[in-house]
Amino acid sequence: MVVRRVVYRALFPLAVLLPVWVLVSRGILLDGIGWGFLGYLVVTPILFVLLLVIGGIIVWRPGVRQDRAVSTWDALVLGALWLVLIAAGFIAHPAIVAAAVVLVIGAFWFAVWEFATESRRRFRAAMDDIDATLAGARASAPQQQQRTIDIGEVIVVTSTDVTDPDPDRPAS
Repeated sequence: MVVRRVVYRALFPLAVLLPVWVLVSRGILLDGIGWGFLGYLVVTPILFVLLLVIGGIIVWRPGVRQDRAVSTWDALVLGALWLVLIAAGFIAHPAIVAAAVVLVIGAFWFAVWEFATESRRRFRAAMDDIDATLAGARASAPQQQQRTIDIGEVIVVTSTDVTDPDPDRPAS
């Protein structure tokens, strides 16, 4: 749970820091200023936006906001993505770039899938609650006309005197 909460808190700071890390380490320090730097100058803002979108979709899930922790699978996918992006700052190899691209796309679609799954589960729970409430209301309402029950003598109390004050007088 601690790791999941740390990943939850690191979503947006790392969405800023990792593209900056890739730009500074690969673009300036190792490759130098040139055409490679221009490529990194185009790629890193796209990476920044994608990491923000992935983090936004993850945080948008009510279960994540309520627990203030990502799911275990989210933590694993994001951890792998972050490790590959850190490695991309050190090593200029096409396999690492390909892994980073695959992991960014995979993390996006995984976040969308998790969001849809949780939304569907919450919607079904709400509909089940509504159905249970309506079924309880139908059960409490009489379905068929009940037969009358004789409960014996009933005393009726009224606010005005309805008795005749002179019982010897003939009724008119």
